[in-house]
This record gives sequence, C-alpha cells and structure tokens, in this order.
Amino acid sequence: MEQQVYIDLYFLINTSMDLLCLMITASLLHRKVCRWRAVLAAAVGGGYAVLALLFGSAGLLGFLTDCALAFILCAITFAEKKTTLPFLLKTALVNVLTSMILGGVMTGLYALLNRLDLPLDALQGDGLSVWTFALLTLLAGIATLRGGKFLGFSRRTKSVTVQAVLFDREVTLCAFVDSGNLLRDPLSGKSVIVAERSKIKHLLPPALHSAPASLDPLLQDPKLARRLRLIPTKTATGDSMLVALIPQRLEIFDGKNTYPADYLIAPADLGESANGFDAIIPLE
Repeated sequence: MEQQVYIDLYFLINTSMDLLCLMITASLLHRKVCRWRAVLAAAVGGGYAVLALLFGSAGLLGFLTDCALAFILCAITFAEKKTTLPFLLKTALVNVLTSMILGGVMTGLYALLNRLDLPLDALQGDGLSVWTFALLTLLAGIATLRGGKFLGFSRRTKSVTVQAVLFDREVTLCAFVDSGNLLRDPLSGKSVIVAERSKIKHLLPPALHSAPASLDPLLQDPKLARRLRLIPTKTATGDSMLVALIPQRLEIFDGKNTYPADYLIAPADLGESANGFDAIIPLE
C-alpha cells in the first residue's frame, strides 16, 4: 500500500517534536536554554528524520544512530566551554528517554480518544489532522514533563534573581538557593554569593579574569583592595582563599518581591556544580 508523505510537513513535525524533547530535557535537568541553539538543534533533528525516511534507518544500527543524534542535538543545545562529556551523555540519555516516553504517551492518548468514540472528524479514518496532532503533542508533553518530575528525574530547585552593581556596572544573575553554601566573611559575617566567573568577567579588573595565583597584585591596588574580602574555603585539595567583592548595590528578586540584600560576590569557575545557573546563593 502506497502512502503519500509531504516532506515539508514531515520535517516540520519532527523538528517540533525534537524541540519539545529538548525543552523537556532542559526543564528536567534545570538547564537554561539558548533559544536559537535549541531551534538549530531541532532543525538538524528534523533534517535527519527526512534523510532516514528517504534512505531508511532501522534495526540496531538505526537505534544507535538515533542515540548518536540525541547526543549531537544535546551538544548543540547545551554544550559550553566547561561542559563535561559525562554531563552530555547524561543529557542525551534523558533526551532519548523523553523522546520514547513522549511517543508512547501520544500513541496512548490517540488510542484512548479513538476508544471514546468521540465525534471528531480528525479521529476518523487513517489520517490525523495537524490540529489534532498539535493537541496530542501538547498533552503528551505535559504528561511526560510531569511524569519525569514525579519519577525523580527532576528535583525542585528554588532560584532567585540577583541584581548587583560591581565597579559602577550592573549585572543580573540567575542564582539557585543552596543550603550547602556556607561561605561567610569572617570579619563582617556577610554571606557570599558564588558567581560563575564567565558571567561577570566583563565587569572585573584584568587581575580577576582568572583565579589569581597570588593575591599580592590585588592588595597593592588601594582602590581595588577596599572592595575585596578574602574568604577562607576548604576543598578536596586543602585550604585556600577565595576572593570576594563588595558590591556597590545588590537586590534580590524572589519571584514576588524585590528587596535589598547585603552579600559579597565571589567569582569562581563553577562548572556543572551550578546546575546551569549563573550563581549559587546561600539559604537564609
């Protein structure tokens, strides 16, 4: 039995599905998404689907190719300079599982609507209208996201928006609240927000663009030294000192209210420990 397939519609549907899977993956893993990168990745996935339709891709080789594609799409969407291979593999795994679950939920919803024998023209016969497909996709996406969170793929993360002025320039950081951040200035007792260095690098003097090997050049500049505090820290390699800055102004937005706060800000190379956020703020 011959079946007519519209390549442009097929590409659009698969691109939309890949984009939805990437957004669900980002939500489950609490990762921020650059929209144009996500759209580009989804378009690559849509193009692959068209090629697979034209030239065939089945069996074990097809499954492995699909997994490799998921890795590529996640790398396009989420990879940054300090992104590790294990994280990308984890993200690709979540993306593959999301795609499988999403497809299964859509099939189940379509079967349920058919069994209900609803008077919908879109459910009659072998065809499926674009609007019905969109509705099924929306419902399946919500169910997959909620199910993933229920099964523990995601944990509830409280976040706040930090607006600070450093060296006469303003910066906005999305910070997650972490009870494990116990850093305090031993002199003033102020808590410390640890910010990803790359997010505030453009505000910092050149001496702080990387972790300083020696603190002497920083302390020799009187103007800079007045705005610095040295915070003792303990790491796996031993005790060290973290350089923190005194912001000229700092406000916290918790989703409901904006209020002034008194924190220090310490630039650091957070890597994956920040869960995709710009900074880590202590729970108080």
